[in-house]
Amino acid sequence: MYHVPSNKTWDPTAIAERLRERNLDATVIADSVRITLPSAPPHNFFERLGNLILRTGPQHLVLSFDSQKFIRNITLEYDPLKISTEMAVFTQIGKACKEIGYWSAPDREIALRYCPDSAELRDLLDKVEQMQIEKENLVAKQDFEQAAQIRDAQTPLEQRIDAILFEATNEPDNSADNPAES
Repeated sequence: MYHVPSNKTWDPTAIAERLRERNLDATVIADSVRITLPSAPPHNFFERLGNLILRTGPQHLVLSFDSQKFIRNITLEYDPLKISTEMAVFTQIGKACKEIGYWSAPDREIALRYCPDSAELRDLLDKVEQMQIEKENLVAKQDFEQAAQIRDAQTPLEQRIDAILFEATNEPDNSADNPAES
């Protein structure tokens, strides 16, 4: 996950510059960075036909800052059905973030950097991780309804984690400002 530390500010221009240095097509749009992925030529007749019928164009990723969240405050939007998380672009994004002082690390590691002695935080992180495993197992079994229920149950725990971290760093908790987006 990507994170802007509390002593840094979101700088989409700096991220876009670092991504362009890595030969990625990165453009700043408002307060976000849009990355256009290079398109590979179709390998066979069926891929060409699929591209023609579905009118597929270039795929995009969008990086933006979400002040409503503490840990995952850099949001990465993309279509997971069309873009594999095993693509090199994700590694490049992580490296670009690290170069300008942002973090690319698991949620637990980020949270415990700020608040290493909080038993409540560790307990909440354990619960969220267990729920994530359970949710992934349900998705693998194609039990999407139960997986959605677990996702919904995770949300208040993740919000509590963020609230603990906002409080620990004496930063304003912006999630209360707009609960509809939480």
